[in-house]
Amino acid sequence: MKRDAIKAALLLSGGLAAFTTPAAAQQARETEMQEDRPGQIIVTARRTEETVSDVPISIAAYSQESLDEQGVRNVDDIANITPGVTLTRGDQRNAGAANIAIRGISSTAGSATTGIYIDDTPIQIRNIGFSAFTPFPAVFDLQRVEVLRGPQGTLFGAGSQGGTVRFITQQPDLNYVKGYGRTELAFTEGGDPSYEMGAAVSVPLVEGRLAARASGYFRRDGGYIDRVNYINGNMVDKNANHSDTAVIQAALAFEATENLTIRPSIFYQDIDIADGNYFWETLTDQSAGDFRNGNALANTSSDRLLLPAVAIELDLGDVSVFSNTSYFDRDQSAVNDYTVFEASLWAGNPFFPEGYYAPAFQNNQQKNFTQELRLQSNDPDSRLQWVIGAFYSRNKQVASQLVQNTFLPQLIQDNFGITVEQFFGQGLIDGKYSFVLDDARSTDEQIAGFGQVDFQITDRLALSAGLRVSKTDFDVRAQFVGPVVGPPVDDTGSQSETPVTPRFGITFEPDDDNLLYATAAKGFRIGGYNAAVGVPCGVSPGAPIPGTPLGNIGLSNRPELYDSDSVWSYEVGSKNSLFGNRLNIESSAFLIKWDNIQQSVALSCGFSFTDNLGSATSKGFDVAFNAAVTGGLTFGGQVGYVDANFDETVRSGPSAPLNLVTDGNAIALNPWQVSLYGQKEFNIADKEGYLRFDYRFQSKQTDATAGRDPRNGGADLTLPGRPELHLLSLRTGVKTDILDVSLFVNNVFNTHKTLFRQHDTQTSPLYRATTVRPRTAGITLTARY
Repeated sequence: MKRDAIKAALLLSGGLAAFTTPAAAQQARETEMQEDRPGQIIVTARRTEETVSDVPISIAAYSQESLDEQGVRNVDDIANITPGVTLTRGDQRNAGAANIAIRGISSTAGSATTGIYIDDTPIQIRNIGFSAFTPFPAVFDLQRVEVLRGPQGTLFGAGSQGGTVRFITQQPDLNYVKGYGRTELAFTEGGDPSYEMGAAVSVPLVEGRLAARASGYFRRDGGYIDRVNYINGNMVDKNANHSDTAVIQAALAFEATENLTIRPSIFYQDIDIADGNYFWETLTDQSAGDFRNGNALANTSSDRLLLPAVAIELDLGDVSVFSNTSYFDRDQSAVNDYTVFEASLWAGNPFFPEGYYAPAFQNNQQKNFTQELRLQSNDPDSRLQWVIGAFYSRNKQVASQLVQNTFLPQLIQDNFGITVEQFFGQGLIDGKYSFVLDDARSTDEQIAGFGQVDFQITDRLALSAGLRVSKTDFDVRAQFVGPVVGPPVDDTGSQSETPVTPRFGITFEPDDDNLLYATAAKGFRIGGYNAAVGVPCGVSPGAPIPGTPLGNIGLSNRPELYDSDSVWSYEVGSKNSLFGNRLNIESSAFLIKWDNIQQSVALSCGFSFTDNLGSATSKGFDVAFNAAVTGGLTFGGQVGYVDANFDETVRSGPSAPLNLVTDGNAIALNPWQVSLYGQKEFNIADKEGYLRFDYRFQSKQTDATAGRDPRNGGADLTLPGRPELHLLSLRTGVKTDILDVSLFVNNVFNTHKTLFRQHDTQTSPLYRATTVRPRTAGITLTARY
């Protein structure tokens, strides 16, 4: 711990030296839009530059400055401050697993429900193996983050049926030298220090023609959960759940002619997690902030991604052309501790014997090629604004999993009195593996054409219409063997669809400071193919095998195909600037109908399949506001409410004894989410001082969720829903023309509430849970020039 603190202090002092060097004067240029709407963020939600207040969509947009002011460092923080957005890190074995949802459109089956973009490239993943999850870029050297609520199926396509989160990187400046840096040192109560250092510089190589920007960033999040030997209490790894994030970005801007700009870029990120954030409730004194897990092995994760891209912009006067070509290469690997799971499953006792361990080696790879070409109007004074485009992607995924359990034969012998060969019909693979998924390979290929037109009928009234037609093809092959499988499975399949996603809107501006809008939009995600399940599940060429997992629900095999599911969203909203732009309010209300939902059906044999089961309705509202009061005081925030429920009772098979979901069950989320801030600016020694608070509230999840309804299979009343949560952060600092030095405290009241609670089998007495990072205090230095 002392070595980490010394290293962190050196990084902090190095950052101070690096960013107090005098820099060339910076010439700021306000765009015409920002002059009309001072202080507002420019976004490209409709593929053209507009201020947030001019876009008839519910958007939460954060500039680099606002992200720094709120201490945002990752996607978890973005979800925390954005009502309507839910991020779940719910896998108690894979340390990096995460699932993001917007307005209750949430599913871990099939492909993603939320689009994740780095600039113009989608990076979300399909779940074809085990513990596949979408990656998220770190929050450093970003121009802005845009959270687009509601389906974005017309302009952003598949996977954006709940909404889209866009991470927009900074670009080189052709005329000026610019720099940005951030360094931080923080201490978590009962844990190790956290520290970071990052720097970015943009340099014109040939003024007005060629410029380069490069940045590097490293962050260590110190651990606060100890891994111990649960039998004797001996320390195995103090503050085990630390993680490292490293990011390198580079970009060029080349103005080849007066009308042609070429922007090649590369984004690299590597996240290494030493252990997961779950603790054992039986070993933990939660009220005292003493968190421990007794896992036999650390749940490690390594997630590396590389994204080279080339963006080309051509200005043809009244028409502009944009092209984005990219290749996304990702490799996520993990060693997941299956010891408790295996002991619970085969011995009925999660508290495994001394020396017992069962690692699962998991790997998920993505290699995605994406090409988008757009033509769009370029005359802001024209009554007709339009964009048309074509999109192509070919996404390849490879997933593998090897579960090593050399203790399984003894476990079976001790509990059933027979050999593992007698119990399963075969022994371990290579003498050590109970399950081997050998390279499940899939290819998602998509080609789409899209367009949108906005017509200004009068100076105050505009109509909008858009359409996207996609052709999607999905192919998969899965091979798996092992005693828990039965005879080896080698299965292939394919799925093809042609989804159509329209969008309609009307906008009315009674004056320059107020905008009213209404939209109807459709979103979808691609269907897929279910790989075959093993013989222990009851696979039969004829009638269902009685007494087997499949037979118990009236099936003789899994359904081979599942179709795309879709949403129709209806939204009304307003954006208002009052009292000479001193108060800005953005509000919207929505109703979403989700049909043919892709849901995962888990079988007690250890396998699962995806099927289209049922429908749901999500409704609610969100309000964002900011106010400049008096005397340097600003106040603002966001309030959101989401009520999402299943509309019908669904069973996983015709003879299933219990429901998969029951009519009226709620989708798991926190209905109310509130994010508030206040900042007071004052003079201190001829410098600009400030004091800021950020407050977050989320209401308790309703008890009527599918997972807590005894009429549903797998329901477990011992697992509490998402809790009510109050979190307060404070920050105070001093700014100069270049530097911003601040002190902060996060989780001021040191809240230790349980966020998620899980156990491996429904009868297991061992529960693992997560909580909020304990109180953390530190110092941040930010520089801009």
